[in-house]
Amino acid sequence: MWNPSNRIRTIATKILLSIFTLTSIFHILALLQIVPYKYLWGGRLQSLEEMYVMETISLLANIFFVYCSYLYLQYLNDSLVPLWIRMVFGFISAIFFLNTIGNLIAVTDLETLLATPVTAFLSVVSFTLVPKYENQISEL
Repeated sequence: MWNPSNRIRTIATKILLSIFTLTSIFHILALLQIVPYKYLWGGRLQSLEEMYVMETISLLANIFFVYCSYLYLQYLNDSLVPLWIRMVFGFISAIFFLNTIGNLIAVTDLETLLATPVTAFLSVVSFTLVPKYENQISEL
């Protein structure tokens, strides 16, 4: 069975931590209306109020993802990643897979062309953190 090494998992976690942090900043920019809401959520938002609700949810989710990535890195360094956090990354992977499908049918070309590869990449990288991992301490 496929079981990524500690090094691969560390790299994957740091990538996710970076991307989720940058995405959180993007959602803050959207909430501040620096990014026009017509370019968000596949171009389907109908009002400013709807944008505030959806972007607040997105920001909170991304902050949660940043926290989970940080925890995963801590658990990985401590040698055992618990089941619950691996399940969180399985959920995150599934969410990004579904989001990739949604981006493919987005109304705006910008979201289709820009967000689709990003969410597909996030889905694959998140899935890397799902298999059970116990740090094998080699005896010399």
